[in-house]
Formats: sequence, structure tokens, C-alpha cells
Amino acid sequence: MGPMCADCPVLKGLLFRGLSDDQIARLGCVFRPTRYRRSQILYFEGGAAQHVFALHTGLVKVVKSLGNGKDRITRVLFPGELLGLEALIETNYPLTAVTLRDCEICSASRDEFMTFLHANPDIALGMVRFLVSEVTRVRTQITDMSFKDARMKVATLLLSLVTSETTAPPKPYSLQLPFSRQEISEILELSPETVSRTLSSMRHEQMLDARGRRVTVHDIDRLKATAQL
Repeated sequence: MGPMCADCPVLKGLLFRGLSDDQIARLGCVFRPTRYRRSQILYFEGGAAQHVFALHTGLVKVVKSLGNGKDRITRVLFPGELLGLEALIETNYPLTAVTLRDCEICSASRDEFMTFLHANPDIALGMVRFLVSEVTRVRTQITDMSFKDARMKVATLLLSLVTSETTAPPKPYSLQLPFSRQEISEILELSPETVSRTLSSMRHEQMLDARGRRVTVHDIDRLKATAQL
């Protein structure tokens, strides 16, 4: 077991929770840790799907190329999440994954991971359950967000970023947004003007202070109440 495994958020997740020490050791032989710098590409749309990734620390965005030459953020991944699972069934990645912060990420080749699943049918069954739960989670998330107004959406995203920290940040909670206003508007399906107005409103209410990409949350409880979490 590698030095990162003891506190690995991936191993604490639904898929690998409850593995024996022997299974974790075998999994550690399949997944290999690598450090990535901000803005590095893990895999790109149309590229050969050869690896599955497990996010240990940091943030990763997944984007889709649009016909006008621009990219659209389709998902943001936080520590503990898997990505590149398309490699298990597709020959090419349908999306591009880019690091938003310095990250620690473990990767496994498709062949090695499939061999591991064949040798561990209980985990393979867990993978099926995990994928079903992921579909349900994403469907629920989409439904929930569709009923949220702009304030609720922005508050939800900010809380997700605060809680993604590997260690609890000191109060007041301060973070550097990994997204521009335009990117936030894409993620939340709002206009950039609405995002800016919402952040300004929260600042005037002394809930937070937003200057550029630096956000300081002064009242985390009010932010949670706004997000209705």
C-alpha cells in the first residue's frame, strides 16, 4: 500500500469501501500515483481510451468541444471521484479532462484494471452498483439544480469548492476560484451577468467577499441555508 493510500478518499468511497488489506494491496499494484500541475490534460476528446483515473487531491474539469471551436464544462470532479471510466467500454474518450489545481491522481491501464475486476468478482459487482448509483446521482443532481434559482446554484457550487479542501481551511473560509465567471456560468447554466450580480448581492449581505477569483466566506451557515443543503 502506497503512502497516499491510508487517507485516500477514493478508497473511502462507495466502490472500494470495505476492501480487505490484501485487495487494497492488489489494487495498489494496478493504480499508480502521479502528481499533475494545474492545467495539465489527463486525456483528450477523441484520444485512445487507455486509462482509468482516481482523483486523490485537487480538482479536475471535464469539457466537451463545441461546433464553434469553444469548450463547454460538463462536470467538475472532486477528491474521491473516478474519471475516464469510458475506457472500460469505449475505444476513445468522448470528453477532455483538465486539472484545475495541482493534483495527486492515480491511474490504471484499462487492461490491468479489467484484469483486477476479473480476479475480484465481488468488486466487479460493486462496480456495476457504483455505476448505477452514479447515473442516479447525476440524474438527481440535474433535477435538483433545475429547481434551484441563481443564488442557490452559486451557493451550492461555492460550498462544493470549500468542502473539497483536503484539510479544513481556517475561518473565514478563503479560496481561489478555479473558474472564471464565464466558466461558472457554463457549469450552472446561468449568464455571466447573473453570476456576477449574485456574488455582488452576497457580498453586500456580508455573506462573503468576492474580488476577482478570491472568495472569502464569512458566514458558512448562511451560505448553506442559501444552498438549501
